[in-house]
Amino acid sequence: MLKENLKWLFIAVLFLVVGFGSMKAEATSDFSDNNWKISWLIKNADFEAVDIADFGVHAGSPNVWYVDQEGVEAWGTSNPSGRIEVWQNGNGQGVPAYSGNNFIELNSDGPGPVYQDIKTIPGSTLTWSFAHRGRSGVDSAELLIGAPDNLAPILLASDDQEWRTYSGTYVVPAGQTHTRLTFAPISTSTGNLTIGNFLDDINLYINIAGAQLGDYVWHDENGNGVQDNGESPAPGVEVKLYDNQGSLLQTQTTNDLGGYLFSGLLPGNYGISFVNPDPSHYAFTKQKSGGDSARDSDPNKNGLATISVPTIRSEVISMDAGLTTIGSAIIHKTDGTKNLAGASFNILDSDGKIVTNTTTDTSGISMVNDLIPGTYTAKETTAPVGYQLQPQPISFKIVYEQTTPIEVNVTNQLKTGSVNVHKVGEQNQALPNAIFEVMTKSGEDLGTITTNKSGIATMSGLVPGDYILTEVTAPEGYERSAKPSPFTIPFNPTQPVELTIKNKTAPIPPTPKPNIPLKPSTPSKAGTITPVARTSVTSEISATDTSARLTKLPATGEKSECLLILLGTLALTSSFYLTRRK
Repeated sequence: MLKENLKWLFIAVLFLVVGFGSMKAEATSDFSDNNWKISWLIKNADFEAVDIADFGVHAGSPNVWYVDQEGVEAWGTSNPSGRIEVWQNGNGQGVPAYSGNNFIELNSDGPGPVYQDIKTIPGSTLTWSFAHRGRSGVDSAELLIGAPDNLAPILLASDDQEWRTYSGTYVVPAGQTHTRLTFAPISTSTGNLTIGNFLDDINLYINIAGAQLGDYVWHDENGNGVQDNGESPAPGVEVKLYDNQGSLLQTQTTNDLGGYLFSGLLPGNYGISFVNPDPSHYAFTKQKSGGDSARDSDPNKNGLATISVPTIRSEVISMDAGLTTIGSAIIHKTDGTKNLAGASFNILDSDGKIVTNTTTDTSGISMVNDLIPGTYTAKETTAPVGYQLQPQPISFKIVYEQTTPIEVNVTNQLKTGSVNVHKVGEQNQALPNAIFEVMTKSGEDLGTITTNKSGIATMSGLVPGDYILTEVTAPEGYERSAKPSPFTIPFNPTQPVELTIKNKTAPIPPTPKPNIPLKPSTPSKAGTITPVARTSVTSEISATDTSARLTKLPATGEKSECLLILLGTLALTSSFYLTRRK
């Protein structure tokens, strides 16, 4: 026994040397029982968190303010005006705060209790304390504690113009998960119910044995991993505590408030296991989400977490766990007419993290299970053979208490191919500017393509099937190929279809010969010349025919005609001369 007492005495001395910062904790002298008082969830204990700038109104005296209760963190009032009267050091009456810089006057601009509601664990023992002072003489105020609708008087404090502290204990009744501390003004030395009863440094402790470890389990209805307003506690959840060797130390069950607490712990590393009450229906929510350790969920998807307790006086009230329901999705993969197997997907959460992956079966179906509420995307990573990869992720949403799988339909397009047409001449030389028309076998016109300077024309984006290529314009100097060229784009094309179309040189057209005039065979009469009829000579007339038609007339006729012309000319000349002379 002496050895045990010496151990606790050594620990106590060590703690006194290193100190504990600003944590409100007081040790008793009974080290063998390892009992400690740890501050329990009281907020703004000495009224330092007050927003005078936004909610304050000057009360007529230096450093005295009427502050709307919204501006006094954690505290409310039954004063009809809704105001709490806040005094500060340096006030006109020279009254100092008991703790810090601020304190309040219960008798504000109207009488009304001041109160704060606190979460409590039924059956736990709380220690309370506060400081009270009269303003102008003996003022009296009463402390009441209990459920908000069932307060019980605990203590009547009556004091003159000196601060005095009070303390006591309160055992939280069964089923009482919210407890209200209320300070009500009873009387003043002046009889004026708006003057008197100063109050400061209100504290609440829970009596524990050794270090304290615990917190809260709740239903995370939106699956974001954060305790949001309106989300309900999860009672009846089993929580197990293990040492760093994996040995079970204690087991707790969350109360009606969702709270649990392990006490009497020595400093060290611990493991905590939150037991899923129904793995077929529930899952643990996202781990360490939101960046606020007071509101996040600590265990992993298996309900396991680790924690370090630094000292025997530590208050580690931060191990929260969020329970949420699980849903599922069905991915249905088709090409619009038939189901497709072998499509693989990554399923990503709203943070872009991969939560699972899946592949469609022979019926084109893939089940995705164990999804907590939230928004997800299905991103295709492998397309079925012969089909194009779906470029756009498909979004879907899982809701709390989902009872049927959500259907996600994803459609793939066939992988397309291309055709290369090579246009060459008789010497296999490349021929540009040949124009081809491409049609489906059923007659749908897909457009035209023209060969480039390398004699190549290409059409891409052709789905598997049968096609017909027809030359509509041949290169200059070449005959058009009138014969259509059928070709097929295969399923799952891996390379272009190659077609070679050869053109013959076009024949050179014959050059036309000039027209040759023919002379008449006989004159019409003496002294006149009859025009010779002309006829066109085509390339079809033979050399023999042409020679026969060009045979000269008899020589006699030619001389007589020339003489007559000469005589006629002389006669005309002579007549013209004689006339001029006359």
